[in-house]
Amino acid sequence: MSGSQNNSGAGRGERRSARRSFLILASCLLPLVLVSAACRQDMHDNPKYKVNRDGANRPIPPGTIERGGLDSNPAGPKVLRPAVGQTLVSTDTGPVPIGDDGFPFPVTKEILDRGESRYNITCLPCHGKLGEGDGMIVLRGFRRPPTYHQDRLRKSPTSHFYDVITNGFGAMPSYTDQLTPEDRWKVIAYIRVLQLSQNAAVADLAENDKKKLEEAGKAAPSTGHSTGGSESHGSAKPAAPAAAPAPTGGHSN
Repeated sequence: MSGSQNNSGAGRGERRSARRSFLILASCLLPLVLVSAACRQDMHDNPKYKVNRDGANRPIPPGTIERGGLDSNPAGPKVLRPAVGQTLVSTDTGPVPIGDDGFPFPVTKEILDRGESRYNITCLPCHGKLGEGDGMIVLRGFRRPPTYHQDRLRKSPTSHFYDVITNGFGAMPSYTDQLTPEDRWKVIAYIRVLQLSQNAAVADLAENDKKKLEEAGKAAPSTGHSTGGSESHGSAKPAAPAAAPAPTGGHSN
């Protein structure tokens, strides 16, 4: 009886010792398992390009432009500041700005059509249909911008207009949110068209345009005719429209 009790007690002791050894071993192996799981080599073994080899260089994004002047950087023409002692061309409305003049692309009919569209949406409310500074905003009492047909603006470089559209001037805010850099150039191209349309000489026109002008003049109806008596019909001039507020300066350009 006592021998059997001794055997059962020894067996229980062995089982306890085995469980204790298992727990000790598990507690030692568990940190190793966790550390090894955190040291995966996915990033290390991930396929990759070597520097400056196999197309590793980042391709240039579309629309990227290099630093430079008007020819290479349509988004940033040079607007120059007069040097000390430099004499600027003077006009009745102020000195003529200096800077890059020209366009970063050939001016085509499509360019002018787009410029006209953007001008009518963005500029016409203040500057008017012909650029006289008599838009509806002005007729409602707001500050009048200068006419595009004054000597100062007709002689100004295109970079001046680009700078005003981009950064604003006087009461005119920046229009960078409304006009992309490309559209700003197209609007400027259309402004040049407006300036030419109101200041061109007949001698500068092409022959077919001269003929069209002559035909239009012949086809224009007479303003009135005499009935033979003291009263003439159609000779009275229509009342002049209300004048827009006088220029106060500082709006734009």
